[in-house]
Amino acid sequence: MARKLDPNYLDIKEDYKLIHKWGFNSDRKRMACVVRNREGDVRMYLKGAAEVVIPKCTYIVHPDRSVSPMDKKTLEETLAYVESVAKLGLRTLAFAYKDLTPDDNWSTDLETFETRLGFVGVVAIEDPIRPSVPDSVLACQKAGIFVRMITGDNAITAAKIATDCHILTTNGIVLEGPQFEKMSDRELLDILPNLQVLARSTPAHKYRLVSLIRDSGEVVAVTGDGTNDAPALSAADVGLAMGIAGTEVAKQAADIIILDDNFASIVKSVMWGRCVFDNVRKFLQFQITVNVAALAIAFVGAITGYGTPLNSIQLLWVNLIMDTLAALALGTEKPTEELLLRKPYGRTGKLITWIMWRNIIGQSLYQIIILAFLLYGFDEHQNHLLIPGVKNGREAFDNGDSSVHYTIIFNVFVFCQVFNEINSRKVTNEMNVFKGIFTNPLFGIILSFIVFVQLMIVQFGGSAVKTVPLNWQQWLICIAIAFFTIPLGFLIRLIRVPLEPWEEEEEVLKL
Repeated sequence: MARKLDPNYLDIKEDYKLIHKWGFNSDRKRMACVVRNREGDVRMYLKGAAEVVIPKCTYIVHPDRSVSPMDKKTLEETLAYVESVAKLGLRTLAFAYKDLTPDDNWSTDLETFETRLGFVGVVAIEDPIRPSVPDSVLACQKAGIFVRMITGDNAITAAKIATDCHILTTNGIVLEGPQFEKMSDRELLDILPNLQVLARSTPAHKYRLVSLIRDSGEVVAVTGDGTNDAPALSAADVGLAMGIAGTEVAKQAADIIILDDNFASIVKSVMWGRCVFDNVRKFLQFQITVNVAALAIAFVGAITGYGTPLNSIQLLWVNLIMDTLAALALGTEKPTEELLLRKPYGRTGKLITWIMWRNIIGQSLYQIIILAFLLYGFDEHQNHLLIPGVKNGREAFDNGDSSVHYTIIFNVFVFCQVFNEINSRKVTNEMNVFKGIFTNPLFGIILSFIVFVQLMIVQFGGSAVKTVPLNWQQWLICIAIAFFTIPLGFLIRLIRVPLEPWEEEEEVLKL
């Protein structure tokens, strides 16, 4: 239509001077500007949502610049056309104008001048859906995330786009802003489980919906790019601002900035967030087990006169394994797609679950029992019942000397942590603790480093560490005893314990 009217943008810009402007806002859904040409004529140009602008027009301007009245039939036909293109997912924008006089008062509201408008035309704008968005929405839904669409588009356009993105389902509810505004919180809570699209919404509507969902106990994440989105971004548990299209105000109000403005990046952030949460839990599971076993055997040894089996230098090495190296090994596990099959933890999700307590208690008891047996398991001739040729080292310990007996206790304890670190890779009921172990090279490097240093300490530590070299049979016995933590972990996982709600969902998904 613009080409048929044969305009020249630069010429028009030179010929017309802007006098006044009413900016666009989400309440009136339109904007207008008043210009004066070289002859002194004043005209107001209006553009905005088609269903808002068109009913305000009283006549139509045709391509040949002739006019005809906007009667009821023409209005219905025009609005029907707008609805037909909206069903295709196109956004419609209507244009109109009105001739004014230089004496008019521009400080009044726009509504004062919205009479006898001339309808120029309507354009349908397509904003293509990124190819990755539908699959990303499905991935979010599989992860237990309820995706809602809040938009300024009309309900028909919004419903079409939401359907194409897999947001709107058969039983889903599409609500428009004015209707949403009239409803009470109680009424909204009743339809909230099925409310999937909020169309013709304002920032106030968005803020109210976010607050309502959050007050109902749900964890809410909100995306936004405009300055008006700042209240909703701040009210949400997680605010996600667009890095490219987002304003500085929106970015400052948000918790996370999506650098590429891509919904698929939200899915990645969910996956990484769950991965980090799991890695923290893995580290806690490992560290608590080490602490319980070390403290228990030290306490028992001290009160029974055998002293603390691990001396200060050995404990420093154990602490290094327990803290720094374990954090690097377990804290660098990479996310997998399987994390998206798990339901959200919610606000009440426990950091340490019953599954973790079961693993911690089971492994700690084994280590305490085996270390106690290594410490006290001697016959009347002071020969060890489990390891041939090993004498009771209590006397040497009392004299401050090294012994094979206490070296083996130290060696078994460290290797129990090495193998239990593999067990700690899983904080669920998953049986295969080796699954994905090669996806994190740092894990293997750290375990290898621990084994190498332990070998050096035992064989060459001498009086500095209070160790003596072990022969190959003793090494095999130490490794065999410690390796049993792996099959023991499998058996422990067979013990049923109460599950968290999200763990129950995960069990069902595995079945």
